[in-house]
Amino acid sequence: MAAFARARYKLARFRVMQPLRPVVLERRLVQKPWGGRALAECPGIPLPAEQMIGESWELYDRPDGSSEIREGGTLHELLAADMRGVLGARVAATRDGRFPLLLKFIDARERLSVQVHPGDEQARKHDDSGKSEGWVVLHAGPRASIVRGFRAGTTRAQVEAAAHAGAAIEGLLHSFTPKVGDVIPVPPGVVHAIGPDVVVFEVQQNSDLTFRFWDWGSGRELHVREALEAVRVGDEGPPTVVPTPIDARGEWLLRTPQFRVRRLRFDSPATIGTEGSYKVMVVVDGMAAIGWRSGGEHPPIPLRSGETLLVPAAVSAIFVSPIGPMTCFWIDGERG
Repeated sequence: MAAFARARYKLARFRVMQPLRPVVLERRLVQKPWGGRALAECPGIPLPAEQMIGESWELYDRPDGSSEIREGGTLHELLAADMRGVLGARVAATRDGRFPLLLKFIDARERLSVQVHPGDEQARKHDDSGKSEGWVVLHAGPRASIVRGFRAGTTRAQVEAAAHAGAAIEGLLHSFTPKVGDVIPVPPGVVHAIGPDVVVFEVQQNSDLTFRFWDWGSGRELHVREALEAVRVGDEGPPTVVPTPIDARGEWLLRTPQFRVRRLRFDSPATIGTEGSYKVMVVVDGMAAIGWRSGGEHPPIPLRSGETLLVPAAVSAIFVSPIGPMTCFWIDGERG
């Protein structure tokens, strides 16, 4: 009974917040053995002293935790109170009623494992959704490298034989030196690894299904059978995509069946519509004051580099007043 009463209280609290308004989300910093300190500079996230941070989760809604809203409550509670008002009519939640995407910054001081994510069909066997993701490179140091897909001419038979032989898989992987601004799509089935010496912004479906193909001889558990079932060979698509201009202010970075990502730049005030679905603004350079019109006057929300704003679908538009030049990612779950 106590748990039921707490749930009713939380829902009542969000009903008081009606009409829905933009909310700033608090990040979750995740220590990783391969992480570093680069996120303090790019995009400017305050880091705890002496901790090696590999990931900063900017928006998340997982069974073990959900983004905290700066004004109180969590993203999951907000969804439970008014899912349609938050997501919009054209965007679906996950199978268990959670936010469809997870957004994070990744600092790969050292290289990550070689892995692959399944599509929806294989993921259903694990009672989960598939996992498509995409990266935007924010920093690339002298040792920078990215693995994405296999070398041209590689066959499935070669991949299967090499996967069972361990280190032999390294000779089949396609790696390249990334540069700042590279946009890298990683659809389900494409083998990949970040790092070393790379910082990326990652957009992904809200799924935790990862099959480790190879971990550079570390001895960690591999998932060879599942990885071979999921992996694509010979049809991975190009490793990077060229942004497509929209107008003087913005460009498309990624348009996938699961999400869309735009990069917008502001040097003067502007109005942006939500087009009937949720939007997420992640500031990567500069700062701005964000206003909106929703049943009354509201003080603007200050937003600086490294901070994330969720704009519910029920908010028809926001007003961006940059304080000097400002650049952000503008993300939604519409089909690209």
